[in-house]
Amino acid sequence: MLKIGGILQARMVQKDMKQKELANLLNVDQRTISSYCKNISFPNLETLSAICEILELDLNELLQIHAKGNEELLIHDDIELSLLQHFRKLPNGKKRVFAKSMAQLITLLHEEE
Repeated sequence: MLKIGGILQARMVQKDMKQKELANLLNVDQRTISSYCKNISFPNLETLSAICEILELDLNELLQIHAKGNEELLIHDDIELSLLQHFRKLPNGKKRVFAKSMAQLITLLHEEE
């Protein structure tokens, strides 16, 4: 399990926010926030997203994606973002065709190197 408790606690201190206040904004019990801060439990994605919004945290930073060596999960530039946006607009059946086509194209491009 990722340990986000220290980051949450530090950010709450920066924002002068108590666990009870955050709990009220999230409609959860204060003990739930305490368990996140103590790394006893981990919030679901919806709650995590809400926490990031309330505490003005970047989700990637909170999850320490860079520190975990998972840079490949991030979108690096506008070209990648554009491809992803086009892909997401496709119906599921077309997504498979798109993915196979891209894999074939990448193979061809590697062969030309």
